[in-house]
Amino acid sequence: MPPAVPAAADALSELARIWRRYEGDPEGAIRVITETGCRALGVARCSVWLLDEARTSMRCIDLFDTSTGSHASGVVLGAVDYPRYFAALEAEEPIAADDAHADARTSEFSAGYLRPLGIGAMLDAPIRLGLGLVGVVCHEHVGAARTWTRAEQKDAAFLASLASLALELQQRARREALLAATLESTGEGIVAFDGARVVAFNKRFLEMWGFDEPPADAAAVHVHLGARTQQLARYLGEASEILVGSAGEGVEVLELTDGRVFERTARPQVMRDQVVGRVWSYRDISGQRRAEAALRASESRMRELAIRDGLTGLFNRRHAFELLGDALTAARATGEQLAVALIDLDHFKKINDTLGHPVGDAVLKDFARVLVDRLRGTDVVGRYGGEEFVVILRRATLAAARAVLEDLRAALAARAWPAELPRYTFSCGVAAFHGHSAPDSDADDVPGLLGKADDRLYEAKRAGRDRIV
Repeated sequence: MPPAVPAAADALSELARIWRRYEGDPEGAIRVITETGCRALGVARCSVWLLDEARTSMRCIDLFDTSTGSHASGVVLGAVDYPRYFAALEAEEPIAADDAHADARTSEFSAGYLRPLGIGAMLDAPIRLGLGLVGVVCHEHVGAARTWTRAEQKDAAFLASLASLALELQQRARREALLAATLESTGEGIVAFDGARVVAFNKRFLEMWGFDEPPADAAAVHVHLGARTQQLARYLGEASEILVGSAGEGVEVLELTDGRVFERTARPQVMRDQVVGRVWSYRDISGQRRAEAALRASESRMRELAIRDGLTGLFNRRHAFELLGDALTAARATGEQLAVALIDLDHFKKINDTLGHPVGDAVLKDFARVLVDRLRGTDVVGRYGGEEFVVILRRATLAAARAVLEDLRAALAARAWPAELPRYTFSCGVAAFHGHSAPDSDADDVPGLLGKADDRLYEAKRAGRDRIV
């Protein structure tokens, strides 16, 4: 003989006893609910249906049929086809249809569903999640009409509450899976604290900080992190702030002992105006910092290229003119003195023609070094063009500037010449601005000063070169 069907109380007690094993298996929980529903209420079919958000349709997520001992799902019912049934659902009350063909709430199913399957009575218990209706647990009695007792309706409600719990567990599992996927998909290292406990972290956090095993508590995290940033004392202090909930929100840059650079964002987790936890996220910005440094270096090189002469490294003509204009403006405002010298290498064309342009270039570079080495750091030296150079001497009278340049000419003549360089000399013309009230100023604007210096340069050349005028 087949085993006796357990009484409703026995079936429900058995479900309550084994329920815990399904807390991590929401789909399995729904299946055991429909099987238990058939046993507890003595029906041939039991199913769980979920409404869509608009409550315009509902879909069967599991149906157990005792005649075949199988589960099925996927059938969808629309409110357009069964308006009275969906209207009855809005009351969020059990639908106990003793005669499903005659009950106005279920009679719409008669021709297309109830009669073909031989169903005579239906008992639907509402499933609520949060504050709203989300579906029903449906018990279908195959046979004639049947009166649903109050006890059976209570049993159906109990099964519906378990279905609600299973759906809630399913939602929680999905949220946790989404959270875990989010944590692992981000490129940032994340760790969360609840007081002294580490409650969450992702693999990226462990990888970034070189943990061999997951950290146990906040103190362990901060000792580990502090040792890698040479800031152990500060990290331990921050750990204490976290434990008492006093740390605020902030972003800072951390330089690690291995050369990497991390950006850390710290955010408190607040509940009812109390800090209950803290989330730290770490982003490796080492590459960004290197790129920024390279960009700054590139920009600096571009600026230098824009203002420097490519051969000698001195300021180019345009920038030298700009600096002369700035110096003259300052001299006008302060009354300080200013001298400008134009220098031309003597017989430079002959050097190029007889020894070649590479030697000529070497001479230009050598003279540029001589100028920079012998003049003051406050003096400006530029390449005026070809073999001509310009020197701006701030706070210098005409006589003082000529004396400085004469010393330079004498030093050049007396030097021990490198074997690879021919001897060369230079001619120079100097002009000065001594202030608006000074009667001996040569000019008070850039064109005037350069023009006067150029006249004196050619005067030096006509007088035999290798001299200062």
